[in-house]
Amino acid sequence: MKEKISFNLLEEKDMRFLSEVLTNESILAALHNEKLSYDEWLDVYRKYWKNDTDEKHFIMFFEDNPAGWIKINGLDGNNIAWLSMLAVTPEYQRKGLGTKAVSFFENYISDRGFSSAGINTTEDNSAAQKLYKKCGYEITERSESVMGDGSKMISYTFFKKL
Repeated sequence: MKEKISFNLLEEKDMRFLSEVLTNESILAALHNEKLSYDEWLDVYRKYWKNDTDEKHFIMFFEDNPAGWIKINGLDGNNIAWLSMLAVTPEYQRKGLGTKAVSFFENYISDRGFSSAGINTTEDNSAAQKLYKKCGYEITERSESVMGDGSKMISYTFFKKL
């Protein structure tokens, strides 16, 4: 039986879906990202993401439907890697994708020799904070950050020893 939730490495053909995710108003608000067009996201993929060895992007699927995106970075380091983005489309929220994404992230980096995992989120993203605490992460730092959309927010760094 096929797993309900799966992850595929991001490819150029997935950028249409990802640009839709990243222009969804509720996701934009939670991530505090700047709104970019499909062509702008495609350019980002081609110029920065496609051949970056320090980070990997994955599309999450619920059954056979694309349902979200995760970005892992710090892969060129040697001790701690980061889940730097996690976005689930509104219609697939509250179906276990966030928990599964964190587990996928931990397994992915553990398989590559990392012993620690880090995640950042903002003070106003209580759903993300709840998820990370549920997955065994602890807040280790609180700081002010300037977000992609230019807003200043208090952000939390979560940490977990694997």
